[in-house]
Amino acid sequence: MFVDIIQYLQSYPKAMLKNSPLSFSKGPMSLLLALSLMMSCTKSYDPGNLNNDRIAILTGKPQTVNWVLHSIRTNNQFDTTARGTYKVYHADGSFTDNLGFVGFWTMVSRDSLIESTRSSVNPNAPFFTNHFHIDRLDKRGLQLTYKNLDQTIKIVYEANR
Repeated sequence: MFVDIIQYLQSYPKAMLKNSPLSFSKGPMSLLLALSLMMSCTKSYDPGNLNNDRIAILTGKPQTVNWVLHSIRTNNQFDTTARGTYKVYHADGSFTDNLGFVGFWTMVSRDSLIESTRSSVNPNAPFFTNHFHIDRLDKRGLQLTYKNLDQTIKIVYEANR
């Protein structure tokens, strides 16, 4: 990259350099331009870090977080009968809740969470899988959406550390 900048500066027409202020010579002005271009090109975006940050929020690193159920909305009908139950996502990719369900989770992208769940009461019970869209995930709350046939289900959790 630095070689490209030097080649660019060397191909600069001499007439443009003659128009520079008298207090600057070609050397320091070229060096200043090269350094500013080089510094502006070093910034990068790493989507992996964003996903890791979201996983850290979900699992509550370094301490665990209980995601307390606030409400479930199926289409436009609210259900708060299970309000207060909680789920804990562990850093090893597992989760537990206080209703006796256990399972595994993975965050395949910054807005996609997949859970495989079964009852811990019956260890021979089959796992069932839900594909959630993460509508909101921050230190205060988690909102998930998934579709079941013709129904849209939104689950809202609040963080309790």
